[in-house]
Amino acid sequence: MTIVGHVLTGTAIGTLAMPRKSSLGAKFAYLVVFIFLAELPDLPLPSWGHDIYYFSHSLFINLILIGLFTILPLEREDIRRRIGGWPVVAGGVAAWLSHLLLDTFYNHGEGLLMFWPFSIARLALPIPWLTANINHLPVTSPEVIRIFLLEFATFLPLVVITVYLRLTRLLGRYDPG
Repeated sequence: MTIVGHVLTGTAIGTLAMPRKSSLGAKFAYLVVFIFLAELPDLPLPSWGHDIYYFSHSLFINLILIGLFTILPLEREDIRRRIGGWPVVAGGVAAWLSHLLLDTFYNHGEGLLMFWPFSIARLALPIPWLTANINHLPVTSPEVIRIFLLEFATFLPLVVITVYLRLTRLLGRYDPG
């Protein structure tokens, strides 16, 4: 999956999870955080991301990191309340883990070692129109632009639906803020 699908999915999840009564600046900040979380397994850090794809895209490794950086520090109620409560935490976890699911859709037919180190089985759930191999192509190449547009058309409806749900108040979820 390219950054387009991850950004749009992170935006959709963030739209659902952020507190309803946030200021415009806070809403922007929430969306930036959710987009960051949705892109986290691909961050270009040493020994992470595409350098060690099986490691950074392992469900087990990501669940450990979620436990360390999300769940454990948020046991304190004052911190939870400041960020928007458990709905925001759950949304952040969903955005983070959405990366793994999306990569199974678009993994060039190789599949994702999602269950490493317990299994070397690969999970592939390819979406036919998102299977082109764009690695090592310039970002401005027609093939990359075509894939960006296809991902945009595929995942933008998620954002539209979540914005609609927020605007019409059909969510009806607990809102701490």
